[in-house]
Amino acid sequence: MSRSLRSLLLFVLLVTLLAPRALAQESTPGTGVSGAAVTPIAAGLVNPRGVVWAPDGTLYVAQAGTGGTMPGTPVAAPPVGPFHGGLTASVVRIEAGCPVPVAGNLPSVVTAVGEVLGVEDLAILDGQLYASIDGGGEAHGNAAHPAGVYRILADGTAELVADLSAWVRANPVAVLPPDHDPDAAGFSLVADPATGSFWVGDPNSGQLLNVALDGTVTRIVDLSAEHRVPTGLVAAPQGGVYVGFLTPVPYPDGASKVIHVAPDGTVTDVWSGLTAVTDVAVGPDGTLYATEISTGNLQEPPFMAPGSGRIVRQTERDSQEEVASGLMFPVSLAFGPDGALYVSIPGIGADQGQGIIGRIEMGASGATATAEMMPPSCPTMEATAAA
Repeated sequence: MSRSLRSLLLFVLLVTLLAPRALAQESTPGTGVSGAAVTPIAAGLVNPRGVVWAPDGTLYVAQAGTGGTMPGTPVAAPPVGPFHGGLTASVVRIEAGCPVPVAGNLPSVVTAVGEVLGVEDLAILDGQLYASIDGGGEAHGNAAHPAGVYRILADGTAELVADLSAWVRANPVAVLPPDHDPDAAGFSLVADPATGSFWVGDPNSGQLLNVALDGTVTRIVDLSAEHRVPTGLVAAPQGGVYVGFLTPVPYPDGASKVIHVAPDGTVTDVWSGLTAVTDVAVGPDGTLYATEISTGNLQEPPFMAPGSGRIVRQTERDSQEEVASGLMFPVSLAFGPDGALYVSIPGIGADQGQGIIGRIEMGASGATATAEMMPPSCPTMEATAAA
């Protein structure tokens, strides 16, 4: 998840201590929670990330892939490094609950302890599908395929729009993080139809960028001073975007927040008291929702607790209520055209297609309980199958 959530060692430590099978077992079935249930509507996904719906209702999902065998240069130091890259990330669409290839052979990288970066988010602008990819670049073993924003073409290939690997190297932020990775840009992607451009999040460096369709990249705001690790972005009704923060280790409960960033870079705090936020969504009535990847976190490794992730809804400026809990490392969050809330699970440990997209039915008063069910039975799909 990177970013990245790499800016964190959080996954590094978790993957080291937790067996992938345990992650898969806990993330596959429908997850009952207080007041709601997450119903799997898509399965067989390889490290799923962001989702987007086309005007015709087609659901597209970003898959981070599984890395590869090509060593990154220069070699990253342990415990995160070395990195090994390959073209195993992809974009799929969902049919009958299962992934169907749309575009493959996209750059992905795996760290020494199993954290994967690849295709992280999707957006549609003027009817065209785009993807943000942070698995590319020479540091990730994919020198010929930089991190950046890509246009997904009808023939199943991807065309580079903006080379973020090059731009981040040429335009460093004010305060580089201890684990600086210039190729880890491109975690979140939000289309801005008014300007015909994109908001792009770079959690590792701690900045928000604007990417135009001609490839021009402009920094909107540098958030690197406090190394808060900005993660998910969502368009705000009043313009600009809302931004959630993971925060560095040990991810203290209540230390995260959501801010609003205006197009001119003005930052305003809007929601505090959160924990390890990975994504933010805006409900039909304007209410903010967030995914907390882990709660009840510890002061020492592994810091995070498996199966403790939550989706929460804002009630006041500094408070929230649970919508769903007991989730295995929830990553991405979005409202669908049907008014339901959708979440990608898990953030790590889905190399063999254990990932799902879960749905939460939203009623007049918020989340309503839905019957739990096992996810659709889908054939195992290698990340490279989308070639």
